[in-house]
Amino acid sequence: MAKLMKASQWGRREFTDDSVPDNRTIKRWVENGLLMGRIVDGSVFVYETEKWGVDSIVNQAVRQLIIEG
Repeated sequence: MAKLMKASQWGRREFTDDSVPDNRTIKRWVENGLLMGRIVDGSVFVYETEKWGVDSIVNQAVRQLIIEG
């Protein structure tokens, strides 16, 4: 199972310094299903395997194939 990471950390990893989205934007992406993650007590977390620009369903399928080896 993939681990969760803070939305701010995920944003810094996936975007250049001048383009990091606000946590509210990332929260909206999680709520709308554009990004796989969880909202826990108002804090936003994203699965560490999520890559921006790659559909979450594709990420999930690839992750499952790797696990099944």
